[in-house]
Amino acid sequence: MALLRMLHRTAFICNLCFLLGLIILKFRHPVNSGLSSLILVLGFFVSVVLNIVVNVWMGLLRFSNKPLEGIPRWLVFVNGGFLAIQLILMLK
Repeated sequence: MALLRMLHRTAFICNLCFLLGLIILKFRHPVNSGLSSLILVLGFFVSVVLNIVVNVWMGLLRFSNKPLEGIPRWLVFVNGGFLAIQLILMLK
């Protein structure tokens, strides 16, 4: 469970990078190109893969009726919402 909790937190940080990446792409004039490229990679590539892994793992735990300990419900819903938004943007 500790690994899943850490992956949830990491996915949340990558999802925040996803939002920052959308803002960076909107303005097109980043102040620091190295930092903006890191944010774009974390936001658009790592967050999608990590969200899929985390949400599939959560789904398997829910179907096996194992208790979810130490993971806040809001974090589960936020990561699931970001995954839905990312999948919609990818399929669009």
